[in-house]
Amino acid sequence: YESNPQVRQFVFGDLMAEICRATIGDDAFLFLDQHVVKAPGGGMKFSWHQDSGYVGFDHAPYLTTWTALDDMDEQIGTVRLLPFSRAGGKAVIKHVREEETNDMVGYSGDDPGMAAIVPAGSIVVFSSLTFHCSGANVSDRWRRSFLAQYTPEPQIRPDGRLAIRAEPFLKAGRRID
Repeated sequence: YESNPQVRQFVFGDLMAEICRATIGDDAFLFLDQHVVKAPGGGMKFSWHQDSGYVGFDHAPYLTTWTALDDMDEQIGTVRLLPFSRAGGKAVIKHVREEETNDMVGYSGDDPGMAAIVPAGSIVVFSSLTFHCSGANVSDRWRRSFLAQYTPEPQIRPDGRLAIRAEPFLKAGRRID
């Protein structure tokens, strides 16, 4: 977002403001944004995890928005979500680093979760406590998505340093320009 005005307009726009208000409340900070690309015919899988499992310290749950930039299906390696009712609750589970991929893995059961089969432009919204994964891209198409995460408060490490970023977005429900 820092170098692209269109991305900045998207992550700090009206739609994301509505999504933040409806999920994490009237105060929101941009925590992380990233463009994720999986190449055709082999883009890697991403193991079951909670985004909170990567943080490494106690923190308020936060919001993940996953925007499909291409039509998503199982062949292309779309995101899969495991509802809280099937994951055993909403607690942050201890994650273990997988040697071959460097993924942090928090779930190793056999529930396949629910695949987000969505057209380009769709936004999948979930909590940092939601288990999710994605398959390898075994299609002949590129698989592109854009991830933006928002926190209800700055995420401060135990040593007092800011974790990643806390770009102010909403204060008392109003956008900060």
